[in-house]
Amino acid sequence: MVSGRANPRLSDFPRPSVAVDIAVLTVVDRELQVVVQRTPNGGAPALPGRFVRDRHTVNETVREVLELKLGLSPDHVRPHLLAVFSDPDRDPRGWTISIAHAVALPPDELSDVVGELEPVSDDGRLASGERLLYDHDEIIAAATDNLRDRYEDRPDPDNLLHQPYTLSELRELHEAILGRRLMRDSFNRRVQPLLAAAMDAEGKPATRVGGGRPARLYSKEAPATATFGWRLPSATDPMG
Repeated sequence: MVSGRANPRLSDFPRPSVAVDIAVLTVVDRELQVVVQRTPNGGAPALPGRFVRDRHTVNETVREVLELKLGLSPDHVRPHLLAVFSDPDRDPRGWTISIAHAVALPPDELSDVVGELEPVSDDGRLASGERLLYDHDEIIAAATDNLRDRYEDRPDPDNLLHQPYTLSELRELHEAILGRRLMRDSFNRRVQPLLAAAMDAEGKPATRVGGGRPARLYSKEAPATATFGWRLPSATDPMG
């Protein structure tokens, strides 16, 4: 006879609720912004989310949040897993684990989104100072850090700008996301090898006039794995 404790059953363990929350980021007028939704009657803001339904996968729930909560086409949006937020006290309604995702989209793709665009401060919180429900402030901060890491590494990896664009437009986008001014000449030297000069119908370099002399237009050329090589220098940095 074999002694010992019987194998426990799954029903012997407590079961937390599992949710998917998504931080949708964009840049409008050189300002990093996030989509938030408010509880009925103009209550506190929160990120769009949804509890995982019975026998549904996390990926299915992500698609449901995009389509049912945000009004976005899940076939044209590619959120990525951000982090798991599992503090037992994060939700006063009960023990809930959030599998947080993040996505960055151009502002014109959010013209009909369900929710409000709110500016994000340099520390990854709402610039208004308003606090979000649960730990959604932490999710936005994590999503902002994640976005900044990517934009320190390569030119517009999330395609927030429509190509072709000028080097100034690209630099201003990176400045809005990174939250600091960048050295223009150093940025241009770093980014140009990763871009291709756009050509007009006559095979000449395409340009755009924006208040000054015509500016050259560029689009991406290098593989998506090509990087700047090291951190982009700020305008206050002594080295370029």
